[in-house]
Order: sequence, then C-alpha cells, then structure tokens
Amino acid sequence: MRTPAARTLADYGVIVRRSWWLIIGTVAAALAAGLAYTSMSEEVYESTSAILVLPTASDTAVAGARTAGQVNLDTEAQLVKSTEVAVAAAEALGADDPDDLVSRVSVTVPPNTAVLEIAFRAEDPEAAQAGAIAFSEAYLEHRRSGATASLDSAIAAATVGLDAVNADIAAAEDELSGMDSDANGRAGLESDLDGLRQQAEEIEAEIAAIDAQQGAITPGRVINKASVPGAPVSPNAMFNLAAALGLGLPLGLVLAWARHRLARKVAYPTDLVERCELDVLASVPPGVKFQRREVFGAYSPGGRVFSQLRNVVSSQLTHDQRVIVVAGVAPGPAASVVAANLATAMARAGDRATAVAANPSTTVGLPELFGTDSVPGLADVWSGRVDLTEATHAAPRQPSLNVIGPGAAARAAGPTSEAAAETFSKLAEAGRFVVVDAPPLSCSADAQLLAGHADAVILAVQSGRDSISETAAAALAMRQIDTPLLGAILLPSVLGPMNTVPLPTARREADLRESPVSQDETPTDSLEPVDEEEATTQVMPAVPSSAVPAAEPR
Repeated sequence: MRTPAARTLADYGVIVRRSWWLIIGTVAAALAAGLAYTSMSEEVYESTSAILVLPTASDTAVAGARTAGQVNLDTEAQLVKSTEVAVAAAEALGADDPDDLVSRVSVTVPPNTAVLEIAFRAEDPEAAQAGAIAFSEAYLEHRRSGATASLDSAIAAATVGLDAVNADIAAAEDELSGMDSDANGRAGLESDLDGLRQQAEEIEAEIAAIDAQQGAITPGRVINKASVPGAPVSPNAMFNLAAALGLGLPLGLVLAWARHRLARKVAYPTDLVERCELDVLASVPPGVKFQRREVFGAYSPGGRVFSQLRNVVSSQLTHDQRVIVVAGVAPGPAASVVAANLATAMARAGDRATAVAANPSTTVGLPELFGTDSVPGLADVWSGRVDLTEATHAAPRQPSLNVIGPGAAARAAGPTSEAAAETFSKLAEAGRFVVVDAPPLSCSADAQLLAGHADAVILAVQSGRDSISETAAAALAMRQIDTPLLGAILLPSVLGPMNTVPLPTARREADLRESPVSQDETPTDSLEPVDEEEATTQVMPAVPSSAVPAAEPR
C-alpha cells in the first residue's frame, strides 16, 4: 500500500490539476493588483550626472578602501548626501527642505572607477535634471572648498614661520650694524644672518608653491551632464507585473496545497491513497455519466470499469474464497450500485454469482437495480419464515445471476453472526460468488459483522459526498477484523435518478407509491421494528435460474 511518504512529482501535478482554477484565480488577482498599483502610482522621473573625482592635496590613500588611489569614493558618496551639500543644493534650487532633497538623491560608484553617479528623482523631468545638476555642482564646490581650506591653513602656517624668521633677520642686522668690523663675534653673527636669510627664502618659495597649487585645484569634473529624462522610472509596469506574478503564483500553489490538505470530502483517488491509506481498485471517471441508477452494459464505459474490477477481485481470491462484502461509507446507493455491477460483471465472465441485499437502510437497492422481487428476501430467511431457495430470484437477462432481496421482516436489530455465517456458507457451497450489499459503516456495525464471515471486503466511496474522516474510519473498522480489505472503488458524486422500469409485482409498485420521498439516506438505526404477528409476508415460489421473469402490469 502506498503511503503519503511515497509522494512523487506526479502527485503534486494532481494537486495542481485539481485546483487549477484556484491557482489561475490567485495569479489573476495578483496581476490585477499589480496593474491597479501601477495605474494609481505617481510618475517619477530620474536624471543622472556622472562626476570624475580627482585627487587634491588634502586627499591621502586610505587603507582597505574599495577603490584604489588617494580618493575614497565610498566616503565621497556619503559626502554628496551630507547636510552641507544638501543646503547648498537647496539654495540653488530655491527649496526650503534639504532633508526632502536628500531623500531623492542616490549615489552609486561603478566598480573599478573613480566616478560618482548622482541621480535625482522628481515629479517632472525638468525638476529631476535641475536637482541632479544642483547636487553635482554643490558637491564639487564643497570638495573645492575643502581642498582650498587645507591649502589656506598651510599658507597661514608658513607665513607665521616666515614672519618669525624675518624678525630674527632684523634683530641680527641691528646687532651687526652696531659692531666694529674687527669685533669679536662679528663673523659668527654674519654666518647666522646668512642662514636666516636662506631659511626665509625657502619659506617664501614654499608659500609660492602653495599659492600656485591653490590656483590649480581641480576637485573633479562632470563627465556626463544630467539630461532631461524622456520616460518615468516609476511606476515600472513590467517590474510590477513580474513582482505580482512572482507573488501570486507561489500563493496560488500554497492555497491549492491547503485546499488539498484541508479537504473534508473525498474527491479524487489520491485522497483515498494518501489520506485514507486505501488501495484504489477502480475509479469510475467523471466522464461516465449516470443517466440513471442502473447496471451498466458490458461494453459501456462504466461496464468496462466494473469488468476490470471483477478481474482484480478474482485475481486476489483463492479458489475457496467466494464471499465478497461491499460496504458503503455513508447512507446512500453507492454500495448497491457497486454490488450490482460487480455481480453482473462476474456473471458475464461465466461465473455463477448471487447478489445479496443485506442493507435494509435504503429503498433503492439490488431488487430495484435488477428489477427483481424484494420479498421474500434475506430477512425472511433469517427470521425462519422462508427457505433460502425461496428467497432467491433470477436476475433478468443474466441466467447465471441470482438476487436475494432484503425481505419484508427487516428489523433494526440487524443480522446475527450465526445466521450470516450459515447463509454465506450455503451460497458458497453452491459454487457461486456471493456479493453482499452491506449497510453503511458510518451508521451501523452490521457491515463489520457480515465482513467477519466473508472472504474479502470492498469499500464503495462516493466522491464529493463521503467525508475523508468517515472513509478512513470505515477502513480502520474493516482492518480490525481478519477479513482482507481489498481496497475501495470511487464513484462519481451524482449517480442519477432511479430507473423507472416497471417492477415485477404489484406489491412493489404499491410500496413505491406509499413512499413519498426517496429514503436513500435513511440510517439502519432509524428503521422501525416490524411486529412479526402483524406483518404479512408474501411468499414467492422459487424461480429457476434459466427463467426470465416479465414485469407484471397493474
């Protein structure tokens, strides 16, 4: 038996196929939401300028930087969005909120370059271009100001040093002017004065070099000027639809899986295998329409299904195993339809078969499907009123098939173990297959009792009607006895109305007129007991197996 752990890709395909409408609906809803979001979103334009950043005197190489060289472009990218740059850009644009401008700016650094790409977004193309230009110019000016301030500081420091040296030179010259030409120390003082004058010249040269460097400062230049964008960057219809599809498809698959796992009714054969741990002997496909509750013809689509079921069942039974119990899960005609068609398929294959109506909970059973008498029947045999041969009726058009109806003495107490064992033994000794239509397991334990004296059990499950929990409970109940549970057969949710072929006796016609509504779903326990002293049983003579009874009109 296959269990849920043996799930294959084909099983997931079944889940997708059974809920395709849910998946498509979810994807369609997601795409509609993406279109709605696209149509409701305001258009946003983006303009980008590219700046080649050049090193200045204040730049030094940074260890571990992402880009090589003296300029750390990651730091420069942060400076573009700094408050000082934003304030300068706001003044250029005439804006009052620098923080709002910063939120519209994005800076990227292309790999292995010394380029900053400054992008600015706005509601119209011209504003986007103006914003990108304003931030580019404000950044370059900020960088120029930083480099100039550094050189100004160097010039100021050199000037202070030059003033000190000049003061020393003036003091040395005054002292030297007051000394005689042959005075002691005059030569040393002249040497010191020459050194001070040389030092002053060096400082003046340094200041001149810094001045020249200050005039040649180039913090960077715009290599790609911001242009007026021709189309908005947001909303992006293709991106939004792709995102909606990427979200809607997984969500649809999750919903399909949840629908599969949370389903309460049996709908597909995989439900029986995965959730009820039942082998599926046969499944009547949805394409097979029940125009009425009937016994299928040999070459009809439904007839082929039950012929295959007969072959499967026969292959799993030994020569001495003859009795097969067909039990439904919930009240209804499912078990009767399966039992009637299985018995007919056996008769067509040349086997002698007897269909036994042991389910008194429905008025649409084997006699109605075969057009035979329901009395005398099984209950009359078990009550001792008639012999088994008298309750056996030949099925029309099937000489090797006999039918035993439920009888007129059906009681809510149900069968006894001894009576069931004796009846099945007698029928099996006659060399016949015995197909028993048992009461539903959800409202009676009679099916379990009957199965205890049978050789095999089959569950008749109706899709869209029988719940998964009740089906699993029915399978468990049958596994608790020694009789092998062969598996289940799945029927469509609609089995059609009852055939209106005239019944063979006036009694059955009267019974049908007295029943105002169909009692297909009447539980066994709801039947009223019959008083044996007041009950009148119509005893029918035994019909030879070769005879075909004709319907008796009123």
